Parts: sequence; C-alpha cells; structure tokens
Amino acid sequence: MNRLLRVYDAHVGQAGPSPRNTRCSVQALALAPHIAFPMDLYYSAEMTPATTRIDPEKAARKLQLELWDRQCTLWPGQNVTPMDVCDPWVAAQYLGFEVQEGWLSCTGTRKGFELGGFINRPARVIAISDEQKPRTKLFTLAHEVGHLLMHPGLHHHREMPMHGLTEPYAPADPKERQANHFAGCFLVPGKQLRLAFLACFGVEHLRLTDTVAWELLGPSYASLMNSPNPLPTFERLVAQARRFGGRHFDALCDLFQVSPSTMAIRLRQTSLVYL
Repeated sequence: MNRLLRVYDAHVGQAGPSPRNTRCSVQALALAPHIAFPMDLYYSAEMTPATTRIDPEKAARKLQLELWDRQCTLWPGQNVTPMDVCDPWVAAQYLGFEVQEGWLSCTGTRKGFELGGFINRPARVIAISDEQKPRTKLFTLAHEVGHLLMHPGLHHHREMPMHGLTEPYAPADPKERQANHFAGCFLVPGKQLRLAFLACFGVEHLRLTDTVAWELLGPSYASLMNSPNPLPTFERLVAQARRFGGRHFDALCDLFQVSPSTMAIRLRQTSLVYL
C-alpha cells in the first residue's frame, strides 16, 4: 500500500466520516466559495514583495524538520524514516487542516472539466478531487500545503479546472509556480534524492554522453544525441530508468511516488543530470 493510502486510511479511521458523507461535504464546500469568488479570481491579495522573496525549497525543508521533531506525537510508537515526513497528508493534519476527497464542482465549470483542489481556511479544510490518480493527489495536496505556508493572504483558493491532468503544469500565476515548486521539494527532498540516485546509478550525477544515452535507450540512442533540445528528454528518461550499468532498480519516480515530470524537474533542480 502506498504512503497516500496508508496515511489516509489512518486519518479516516480517526475522523470517522463515511466516503459518501465526505463526498457530499466536499461538493458543498466547493460550491460555497464559488458564490463569493468568480472563476477568474483566485486570491484575496496580490503578490507582495515578501511573497516574491519566498524560497519554496526552504519552506518545504522547514516543515519536514518540524514534522521530524514531533515524530513521537505524529507517529507514536513507530519507527519513522526521513521519507515519512514527506507525506502531505500528515503535514496537513499537523497544520490543523482536515483533508477531504470527493467530486469537486462549481458553477461555471465547463463540461469535462473539474477542480483539482481548494482550501477553505475558515473551515480548516483542504479538498481534493477523487478523480485524480494517486500520485496526482499527492502532488495536489502538497501544492495546497505549500499555499497554506507561503501565502497567508490566500483565501478560499481553488485550483484551475482540470481535464485529464496527470502531470504538474507550468502555471502563469507566480503563487501557483511557488506552490508547484514547494510540492516537488516536499515530495522529493534533495538529500534523499541524491542518496537514491547514487544507489540506483552508482554515480553522483550523470552527464549526457553517447555511453549514457546508449544505457538509457540502446540502439536508438542517436535520437537523443541528435535532438536539438535533449535535456528535457534526458531528464525524463533518467526519472523513469529501471536499469543502468548492469544495475536493476525501481525507477526514481516510483521510489518517490511522483510523476515522471515531477521527478525530471527535481533532477534538473538538484543538478543530478546535465549536458
């Protein structure tokens, strides 16, 4: 059982609502903020100089250290690992917010679209769509936790409507970019990623060469080497690789339970792969 389901089962076991009741309450909460905030308004405050100076990676690390320091309370009687403090379900609970899953809707949502998630601060609820895949739920929840920590002026935030969205996208709004960055750093901490990378590939970093491309693609390696912009493809190949240099291992994106795109971005941010 992955960490999302494990933690959520424990949380629901304590809170007690049935899936049907949770679904109904999430729908009601989704409708309420829409009345006050039309679809083209997402925040109650504009970006401020203080907001633009926020470091999402430091914010994610600070929260993880707080969770680690309080492990005896959050995980009584359990052996806690560094990856346990990368769980957004635990983080939301620590911050005093209940997480609910359900079908999210609001007036004006186009057919075939849905909301990914939103925050209701007065009710202390984070709601996420249960139509998302497990890894997308993890990212969405970590994204909303990032908003809680970095954007105190945010009120009744809702994600943009989604249509089959399974990968993090590059939003235009600076706060959304910060929350995406936070989510990636929280789910894939740099230190743990470097340790996993070394264990998998046997080196501290990878530079794209003919030899490396052959290890990743075999006879079709030339397609990567001749690409006018090979770095994004190279990052994604490394994120999904399951063998290299005679080693066999779980893909990095599977180890950290994130999408290949999220892992590729983290590999770039940590300079573990380069041209």
